[in-house]
Amino acid sequence: MAMTNKELHGTEEHEHEPVRIRGLPFFPHFLLREVVVMCLVAGSLILLASVYPAGLLKPADPFDTPSPIYPEWYFLYVFGFLKFWTYNIGPIEAKIIGVTVPMVLWYGLLILVPFIDRNPSTDIRKRKIAVVLGIIALLGILYFTYYSIVYH
Repeated sequence: MAMTNKELHGTEEHEHEPVRIRGLPFFPHFLLREVVVMCLVAGSLILLASVYPAGLLKPADPFDTPSPIYPEWYFLYVFGFLKFWTYNIGPIEAKIIGVTVPMVLWYGLLILVPFIDRNPSTDIRKRKIAVVLGIIALLGILYFTYYSIVYH
């Protein structure tokens, strides 16, 4: 009697049970749940917008400048330094100094920190120069941001 390939190699076929995957399949169960939530949120927004409509403001006037005008939040410190600096230096006007100095000073400091503090340690207690320069730059930015809001 001839032996089959399974008998020669000692392998037997086992019936495998299907692997059960926890959770829901994406389509249609998960997708349907997301669509239902999206419809509920959109319906809630439409309901709230119809119950509490936004009031109309005065029509836009291109010749009326609103007061006060602020720049974006990330330029408030430059705006504050521009308000703070009122002195011309020779032929250079105060406006040019007020815009250029904070940008060059703080961003230049940020670029130069790796060259100034060559300490390879990652421990913040051993990086005194980098920490002091970072605190000085942060305090300067915070002060001139505050100055721009208070003295608009």
